[in-house]
Amino acid sequence: MFGKKKEKQETSEQTVQELIPIRNIYNEMVETKDNRLIKILTVTSVNISLMSRLEQQEVLENYESFLKTIDKPIQVSRVSTPVNLEEYIENLQNDLDKIQNPYKKIMQKSYIWYANNIQEDRDMIRRNRYIVLDESFNGEKSKQEAIRKLAMRCDDYKLRIEEMLQTPKLQARELTNKELENYFHMFYDYQNAQITNIENESATPYVIGRRNLLDTVERLKANNDYYVR
Repeated sequence: MFGKKKEKQETSEQTVQELIPIRNIYNEMVETKDNRLIKILTVTSVNISLMSRLEQQEVLENYESFLKTIDKPIQVSRVSTPVNLEEYIENLQNDLDKIQNPYKKIMQKSYIWYANNIQEDRDMIRRNRYIVLDESFNGEKSKQEAIRKLAMRCDDYKLRIEEMLQTPKLQARELTNKELENYFHMFYDYQNAQITNIENESATPYVIGRRNLLDTVERLKANNDYYVR
């Protein structure tokens, strides 16, 4: 009761890498710290609100049939990402240099101005849809077998998805290593992911602790790597 008060233990900052349960990303695959291998498929979508009632019913019945074929647990993920128009703006800029007509040039500049405003306004997003597949392993030999099984399951699901609908058809493909990095960047650090690209993160480490989003913004401003409106 009258003993010395315990000194308050200082909590050290932890990097995001220490908190996220991912060991490595390679060969279009994620290896987790609990010995699982993960592949992620990105899947296109269809707008059933513009379909007739019969077409909607057909789509839903085909989706129901697809769900009945699932023999192992999968995860369906929908992630909102900011619209990236950098490549589109670059193409517009390249076309602008080739235009001779002064009126067309003014119109092209207005397109570039409008696209830049959309790019800087991070409120515009799109929803990407993913299917997550995983296989567990408990050793190096088991790991190789898990890689083989996961690749086969991935190919099987791509085929099932693409055969689910006839018109319009869905498309599915595996995420690349860079796309997997961006996926987890967006999933675990959504706010910072909207400010900076994944390529810049080696120069902009993210730490959970006293340093927060505002500190990151100030650092990017100092490096002239952040737009100010």
